[in-house]
Amino acid sequence: MLASDDMKEQTLGLCPADSAAHLPVMAPLYFENPHSSTAGFMDFDILKTTFYRTLTLCLPHALGTNLRGSSDPGTPFLVTIDQSSELPLVTKHIDDTCTIAEMRRSGFMPHVQPKVILSEASKLVRNPMSGDPLVTLDIVYMKDGVGVLLVISHAIVDMAAYCRFVLEWGLVAKAGGLSRDMDTDRKRFWDLVSGLATPVPTVFENHMAELNAADTVLPLEHPQASTIFRLSADATAMSKLACTRDTMCPGISLPNFISAVLWRITALACPNAKYAYFSSSLTIRNDPRFAEYWGNTSTFKFIYAPRDQVIEDVGRVADWVQDSVREFTVAEFAHILGLYTVDGRWYDRSLSKYVGAAGVPRLSVMNISRIPFYDIDFGWGRPTKVMYQTVGIPGLCFLMPQTGDGGIEVFVCLREDAANALLADELVSSHFDVEEIPTAK
Repeated sequence: MLASDDMKEQTLGLCPADSAAHLPVMAPLYFENPHSSTAGFMDFDILKTTFYRTLTLCLPHALGTNLRGSSDPGTPFLVTIDQSSELPLVTKHIDDTCTIAEMRRSGFMPHVQPKVILSEASKLVRNPMSGDPLVTLDIVYMKDGVGVLLVISHAIVDMAAYCRFVLEWGLVAKAGGLSRDMDTDRKRFWDLVSGLATPVPTVFENHMAELNAADTVLPLEHPQASTIFRLSADATAMSKLACTRDTMCPGISLPNFISAVLWRITALACPNAKYAYFSSSLTIRNDPRFAEYWGNTSTFKFIYAPRDQVIEDVGRVADWVQDSVREFTVAEFAHILGLYTVDGRWYDRSLSKYVGAAGVPRLSVMNISRIPFYDIDFGWGRPTKVMYQTVGIPGLCFLMPQTGDGGIEVFVCLREDAANALLADELVSSHFDVEEIPTAK
């Protein structure tokens, strides 16, 4: 932390990971009030006061303004915190039109959720480099429960850090204290990452270099119509899916098996493509040295394979997916982040050129199925439902947190050709309930 000339301000250094993504991170939480007449359920003043306290202790960077970057490798990004400025926006809403009971009956479809949960708040947190706020909080009070929408910039947290923050906020609200001492030194984290290994080019980067050398340019067409699907499986269906997985590819995790099934579907839908692409949003939090880090350690690892091989055998595709997850190294992580720093989002531009083109099969999976969102408790019980802000980007897939009974939900956005392939797939139809998600207006 660097002291500024004005004692009311502090300047904090962030690691390059913190500028890697400008999207908001959010997971709307719904808490049902079993006794609707009980006074003080999810009391707004308690939630607001303890939110500010937890934010100050755990994520002081989220209080910042004036985020500034640098093109010099290894130079931290800076964010200024003005101690005299207002705290992040916390808004109380009253919604007499929505109920948790009705949301449950409809499967928590977007059209029955509070409008602020769906759209308004998330628009505030977009690009901190342009002056957008880094965090907002909306709390919606309904007749039979409460919805909590905390939106934090991806420049501050990944999904694991987001959930950890809310867990700590719950402890403060319920018991008045944090579970452990907090280490928020992001510069120390980046120095540790940089010093662990010599960064090496990734397999996908080499592939992009080969395409560039061959002067291969894929046409970037207008986006095709897309559809968001929800694939649901209860505990019984998950047991059946596990038996199928054990027959086809024993030793593969269920999330990776599901990812392989969906990747194959995207490849089936593009018969003229030469390659099929897959990516998984990964962190290096499995490395114990980084498990306690309070920042953004997510990045994508892309792999590719000949399209004809991807459509042949789900078991082999699942092996590729699992190997890509298992072999993600600190060296690759540091190298990808270095590309963000050195060449102004070169990585994103390259991915858009070769993977974002229409007619090219791809699946990008955000797997948050093992993040313990259903352990969150502010003192009034655990969430009835944890949602995610679905995004209409073809090929984007979310594996949602597993519920206490072992069920899972998968949200996937597909172009029309891949959507038809999904609906026709026997493996999907025999293990999942498939619903089309209406687009929120």
